[in-house]
Amino acid sequence: MKVLIIGGTRFLGRHLAESFLKNKHEVTLFHRGKTAAPGIFQGVEELIGDREQDLSLLENKSWDAVLDTCGYFPKQVRKTAEALHNNVSSYIFVSSVSVYADQSVRYLTEEAKTAVLKDPDTTEMGENYGALKAACEKEVQKVFGEQALIIRPGLIVGPHDYTDRFTYWPHRGARGGEILVPEMIDPTIRFIDARDLADWIVRMAENQENGVYQAVGDSYNFNNFVQKCIPNTTNANIVPVPESFLLEEKVGEWVEMPLWIASEEYRGLDYADDSKAKNKGLVFRSIEETIQDTAAWSLSRDLDWDQWKAGLHPDKEASLLQKWKQKVK
Repeated sequence: MKVLIIGGTRFLGRHLAESFLKNKHEVTLFHRGKTAAPGIFQGVEELIGDREQDLSLLENKSWDAVLDTCGYFPKQVRKTAEALHNNVSSYIFVSSVSVYADQSVRYLTEEAKTAVLKDPDTTEMGENYGALKAACEKEVQKVFGEQALIIRPGLIVGPHDYTDRFTYWPHRGARGGEILVPEMIDPTIRFIDARDLADWIVRMAENQENGVYQAVGDSYNFNNFVQKCIPNTTNANIVPVPESFLLEEKVGEWVEMPLWIASEEYRGLDYADDSKAKNKGLVFRSIEETIQDTAAWSLSRDLDWDQWKAGLHPDKEASLLQKWKQKVK
């Protein structure tokens, strides 16, 4: 099949391109040429342009499916869907499990109520992220109807994860020493390897599936996960501290301390129901493989700490560890 990927050079889009190529499909990338220079994949057509400015490069061409991995604003997505309506059979939109109006509810299904934007024209992502994604979904469905496939992942992880929200832990484990971790009251965490998500989306595209599917990933115990992030050859000591201490010290949930959510307001997302996607063949590789591959990729970047986008700064970690030890003396 012929596939158009909007993006395709950064993270999930990159893994999607690799998976489609591995499965002998013809791939076209439409991207700005900023994340990666043209030529990242051999034998792939690349259209260099900005969807915000000009979609004319997509005219007079046809594909069996388009994969939209980087649609964040409803007007942007609507223009893209309208531009492709007559020359693409299926529109696959990668949304987010954050679309739900009440994210404290456990065992959410695809039928749960989604958030509504207070200002439909907002360009402020932040707290509007989920509502923006929900609005984007509706724009795709308006244009493509039953030819639309909406995917709602949770935290996507693995090699090339530029957000560092998951990457912090395999990298931190490899560094060793005293590792400060939250002593979570509820240690359940969820994430999905980008490669598993990409391979499944490819199969869904091949089967011409439509509708809405959550793909939040397998469920793990946070404490076991952190332990698995420490290589056998590394000297490390995990120091668990109460969530109340971290909150008192104003340690930021989720980004500064990745995978940690103390607020019940968002805990439901780690219990979202993946059964519909699993019934369509969604499977997960071992957590050990994801950790090892992510650590190897992360170490190869050789970043200075100030270049990281998430995670607890080593200096702050050391200071917090010292405060905690004094507190429990």
